[in-house]
Amino acid sequence: MNGTNDYRSIKEAVDKIQIVDTHEHLVQEKERVKKSVDIFEIFLSHYASSDLVSSGMPLEELAKLRNRNIPLEKRFAVFKPFWDRIQNTGYARAINIAVRDLYGFDGIKEDTFKKLALKMDEMNKPGLYNWILKEKSGIKISILDSLDTVDEVDREFFAPVARFDGFVTISNRMEIEELGKACGKAIHSFNDLVQALESEFERASKDIVGVKIGLAYMRDLRFDKVSEGEAEEVFANIYKQRLFKADGTPEGVSPTEARPYQDFMVHKIIQLAAKKRLPVQIHTGLQEGNENVITNSEPTLLINLFREYKEVKFDVFHGSYPYTGELAALAKNFQNVYIDMCWLHVISPFWARQALADWLDVVPWNKILGFGGDYIFAEGVYGHSVIARENIARVLAEKVEDGALTGEQAINLARGLLRDNAYDLFFGKASCGK
Repeated sequence: MNGTNDYRSIKEAVDKIQIVDTHEHLVQEKERVKKSVDIFEIFLSHYASSDLVSSGMPLEELAKLRNRNIPLEKRFAVFKPFWDRIQNTGYARAINIAVRDLYGFDGIKEDTFKKLALKMDEMNKPGLYNWILKEKSGIKISILDSLDTVDEVDREFFAPVARFDGFVTISNRMEIEELGKACGKAIHSFNDLVQALESEFERASKDIVGVKIGLAYMRDLRFDKVSEGEAEEVFANIYKQRLFKADGTPEGVSPTEARPYQDFMVHKIIQLAAKKRLPVQIHTGLQEGNENVITNSEPTLLINLFREYKEVKFDVFHGSYPYTGELAALAKNFQNVYIDMCWLHVISPFWARQALADWLDVVPWNKILGFGGDYIFAEGVYGHSVIARENIARVLAEKVEDGALTGEQAINLARGLLRDNAYDLFFGKASCGK
């Protein structure tokens, strides 16, 4: 193969694409740089920490690793044997790539960890995000799922989505009171609660490019159609509870009792998104952390939403790993279902390639979003972007070799996966540059 048909030339083209990153959890740069760097506090904030626990690390030891008051040398001695156990995983690979390419060290080892800590602290200053996200990662803009309010987001780097899950998960009086304080108006009735949601949604909608639903960490994703009366009854039952827990907080309704209310509110959120023509991002598949209930996040549980809200574009997260085949069928069947590969390239680099190869045989290419870093720390975004570009180039080169695509088609398709498809979904059809 030659010209634009071989892996090398396709990879060169892929590396030049400015990415529209579909999903991040990064703090604002001003928050990152205002305190000194602790390598374990940063690198073990998520993902790799879950693999350490999976490999056998006790939770109390993980807590010690994140405690910057304990000398770094003592923490490294605890870290090393477990770190060695997870060198085969995508999570460790992303960190090792970042350590190598950004800071010039061959991994986190006995002879590098102190120097790495000093180098990271030296680079932890204004301009860090421009260097890592734009110069090194080649990211034009990232869709940010953040705890920051949308008006605090740095628009040079981020376009925010908003979560309204707090309106869904309330189960006791104290939570309702706190929600009312956050909204600036006391909530005394179910109607007050719905109006508060509508008001908060209207306020946020002026500044966001989508809505995020992350409820698969607490329940399954089947949200049934229920009446307003059923939801209001749950609200009333919350106030009928007379007991208090040992910590002094009021008793609330059980998850089973709360379900009709939760279902109603999720439908309400999607209806509000439909009115504003905002896409809805939904977490499916693997959950971060350990000992989660993976079956809660099976994407076929969402079929009733896809069928009812045809006017809403659903951005289905994480390739639904390990349910990638089910997601392929959903995206093929439903015009409003999009596949998002955020997180997937580091969950399993191999399976990301296998899934992408399958999806490209099954699903129209304009409905596949090829990259979302999904990291709390910027170094992870870079490491993930390296793996993602490599994965996409390899899959496309194989398609060309098999005769399924020409070299030109492969490169155009790469631009769609990494840039244009996400840009069209979140910002409307327009060119976002090379």
